Amino acid sequence: GKALITCLARLDGHPVGVIANNPMVYGGAMDGPAARKQVRFVELCDMFHIPLVFLVDVPGFLIGVEGERKAAPGKIINWMNALALCTVPKISIILRKSYGQAYINMGGNKNADDVCAWVSAEVSFMDPAFAVNVVHGKEGQRLEVDDPALFEAAYAKIQQENSVWDLAACYAVQQVIKPEETRDWLVRMLQVHQRRLTGGVGRHL
Repeated sequence: GKALITCLARLDGHPVGVIANNPMVYGGAMDGPAARKQVRFVELCDMFHIPLVFLVDVPGFLIGVEGERKAAPGKIINWMNALALCTVPKISIILRKSYGQAYINMGGNKNADDVCAWVSAEVSFMDPAFAVNVVHGKEGQRLEVDDPALFEAAYAKIQQENSVWDLAACYAVQQVIKPEETRDWLVRMLQVHQRRLTGGVGRHL
C-alpha cells in the first residue's frame, strides 16, 4: 500500500492520524493494498479517539483486470464503510488533484467534517485530458489528434470548471487557503470539532 501514507502526528500538542496520498508511487493512484491499509488505520484511530487528517493529491484508483482479480472494488467499498462508521472528526485538505471515486474516499462529497483546498487544487471525474474525449469525443476518437482546435477549447473549459473557486462557489470546499496557512487551519478546525471526542467507545472497537 505504498501509494498511501498513514502516520500518527501531533498538532498543537494533540494526536492526529494522517492519511496522505503518495505521488511518488503510481502517481498517487490507489490500489487494493492501499485501500486495505486505509481501512485498518481508520479503525485504529476510531478505537483510540484520534481525529483524522486527509492530505489529498490523488488521480483515482488502479482498477482494470488485475485490480478486479485482487478484489479492489470490494476493498474500495470497505473503505467507504469504514469512513461512514468513523466517529472521530475528519478534516480533509485537497492539495492538488482529486479525481473520480478517490475524491469521495479521501473525504470529499461530505465524507469529512470540514474540507478546504489549496489554491492549486482541482477536482474532476477524471484527468481533464481524458475527460475532453469522454465529454466531447466519439468512440475511438482522440480529439487532440483528430480535432486539435476543439480539444484545446474544450480542455480550457474543463480546466476552468475544475478550479478550486468553482468548488468553493458550490460549497464543495468550505475554505480556500494558501499552503503556508495549512497548519493554523488544521489546528483551528480540530479545536472546533474537539467537542465530539467524548471518550466513548468508537464503533470500530
